[in-house]
Amino acid sequence: MSEFGLGSLAAIALAICVVDCFLWMWGGRAGKWKRRFLGAGVQILGINILSIITGTWAWQFILALVPEMGSRSLGYGGSTTTQKLIKRAVFALGSLGVGAILAWGAGWWDKAVILLICQAVASVVSVVLGVWNPLPAAVEEVFVCLSLKYINYGYLFIGVMAR
Repeated sequence: MSEFGLGSLAAIALAICVVDCFLWMWGGRAGKWKRRFLGAGVQILGINILSIITGTWAWQFILALVPEMGSRSLGYGGSTTTQKLIKRAVFALGSLGVGAILAWGAGWWDKAVILLICQAVASVVSVVLGVWNPLPAAVEEVFVCLSLKYINYGYLFIGVMAR
């Protein structure tokens, strides 16, 4: 696949992730099902469709839907900093579990592990943003979704580089 083709697919992945970010924020305001089910469905459907297009699809990519919905259903608020830290960390680990499934589907190549480490760093960033929120909540939710979820698309591109 050409560099232009790969770059175009990465931009399409970003557009899909932006739709997910909107659903994440909207579901944070009212109707949690928008975040939990619509957003998760958009995210995993996008990953699966783009991986089919790139020829890197793996059956494990479908499995990612369950922990994706589950992680979005975990509560992450609290009245103390310690409560917020613990809940946000559990939430971030649930989201990181999606990355682990996608890395498994990508074959656990060294590049998948590197991407998973980067995703772990992004998970820490999401905890920091959530606990010591310097932004209005609706803006922070978009940033958290983007930092946690756009990396998921990287796993389908690892296979393109390996061929």
